[in-house]
Amino acid sequence: MSPTMFIYAVCLGLVANFLTVSAIRCHQCNSHDNEDCGGLVVNTPRAQRDNQYLTDCTPPSGKEAFCRKTVIKFEVDDSHRIERSCGYIPEKIQNACFTADNEGYKQIICTCPEEGCNGATSLLGARQVGYSLVGSVVSLVAAAVFSR
Repeated sequence: MSPTMFIYAVCLGLVANFLTVSAIRCHQCNSHDNEDCGGLVVNTPRAQRDNQYLTDCTPPSGKEAFCRKTVIKFEVDDSHRIERSCGYIPEKIQNACFTADNEGYKQIICTCPEEGCNGATSLLGARQVGYSLVGSVVSLVAAAVFSR
C-alpha cells in the first residue's frame, strides 16, 4: 500500500469514527393503549426479554438518549398507567427514580442508560443492588451488636 493510500485510509477511518452514532433502543408503549405494556419482562435467568415494544431512540442533534419508565397513579379512582419511552432532556436525577406529586395524580419517573432497561423489573442496576445489600447487612450487624 502506498503512503498516499495509507493516509487516505486513515483519514477515512477517522471520519467514519466521528460520524458514528451511539443508538439505544428502549421500550416505547403506554398501558392505556396496550394492556401488555404494563408487565414487560426484561432478561432474567428464567425469562427472556419481551421485545415487542423495543424501538430505536433517535434523539435530536446534540442530545443523548436514555430510557424512561413513568408510573402514573390517579387519585380519583386509584388506577394507574405505565408509560415507557425514550428520553432526551436530562431529568433532575439521572439513572434513578424520583416522584412528582401533581394535582390529581402522582408520577414515579425512572431513567436508565442501558438498552431495554425500562422493562417491568426494577431499574436499579447491580451497583445499587449491591449497595442496598451491604447497607442491609451493616444494619443487621449493628442491630445485633446494640441489642446485647
